[in-house]
Amino acid sequence: MRRWIDVFRFFAVAPPMPLLMIGALVVVTSIAAIAIVVNPQTTVRALTPVLLLQLFACSSGFDVPARRGHYDLLMTRGQTRFQIVTAHWTASALPGVVGWLVLALICEGVRADAGQVSLFSSGTMVAMSLVSTLPWAFTLRLPRFAGAIGWLLLVTLAMLVAPDALTTSIAAGGGAVGRALSDPPGLLAVGRALSGSPGLLTWMQTAGATLIYPPLLVGSDISGSPGFVAVPGLLLAAAALTVAFWSAVRRDIPLEAAQ
Repeated sequence: MRRWIDVFRFFAVAPPMPLLMIGALVVVTSIAAIAIVVNPQTTVRALTPVLLLQLFACSSGFDVPARRGHYDLLMTRGQTRFQIVTAHWTASALPGVVGWLVLALICEGVRADAGQVSLFSSGTMVAMSLVSTLPWAFTLRLPRFAGAIGWLLLVTLAMLVAPDALTTSIAAGGGAVGRALSDPPGLLAVGRALSGSPGLLTWMQTAGATLIYPPLLVGSDISGSPGFVAVPGLLLAAAALTVAFWSAVRRDIPLEAAQ
């Protein structure tokens, strides 16, 4: 237990992302909290900038600082590679998760009735899970922010190649896809908007849209059969996280030669 405490204390003192990123999350969360209190109808949109910053915070990269000797203190004091990588991922995701929890609690406090949007919904949890795992896993062996930049480029290209699949849903507001999937008529509406016909292609394109742009799920309840739309993203996140941990634990990470 002592070794776990030591490794988490290390990343508390030397976080894997720049301190400016933590400051930006604090500022954005504060502004979003004020927006929710003033107008609870902005709840869904208020979480979107936090999710965007979480993309960059979790794209922290592990191999590059490890090769430069930044984690030698941990590796020479008996901490296992698994402990180091776990603490690195946790420290990368924690500021954004705390920001989400703060906004979710404020949202619960200002909700007028049970019918209003909740940031503790299953769709919101899936969105936060995706932006907290995939960027970290994809950036493990790459320079810092590479995963977030690649993800934003993917969103831009998707809007260029298939504009109806994303721009229509984004314009409708976050959570639109998830809310529409909660009943069969909604599923048909999403199907016509995304592919022109309901069916397997509809499901694939809807799942792809929510994977590429997770804020679409914010505020949505995707429990039950509608939840299948989130399965591809969750499976990809689990697979990417597993491969990333295996790669970091099993591989040799040689130090860079002095320049």
